[in-house]
Amino acid sequence: MKILLATKGQTLDSAIDERFARASYFLIYDDRTGQLEVINNKQELSHGAGPQAVQIAIDNGASAIISAMPGQNALQAIRAANIKVYEAVGLSAKHAIEKLKSNELKEL
Repeated sequence: MKILLATKGQTLDSAIDERFARASYFLIYDDRTGQLEVINNKQELSHGAGPQAVQIAIDNGASAIISAMPGQNALQAIRAANIKVYEAVGLSAKHAIEKLKSNELKEL
């Protein structure tokens, strides 16, 4: 499974960002291979950042998103794409992945 994590930094030790669409980085983590891809999120849109962030998840084959609470437009796009979204504010990306694997994260 590929997971998109909205983070403040470029590593699995980075904190989950309080924002989804405007997070500093998106990490794409493949839990089968352990491979990590870093996407620098430089969205400068005044509108539509949420659906564009969801498109990044789709384009990278993510079946789950871990972030703060996405906005309404992003949630609609996430649901339309059949991607699961989990809230993990206050955790590192690595800790959030561990909690996801043990079914301890709240699905939104």
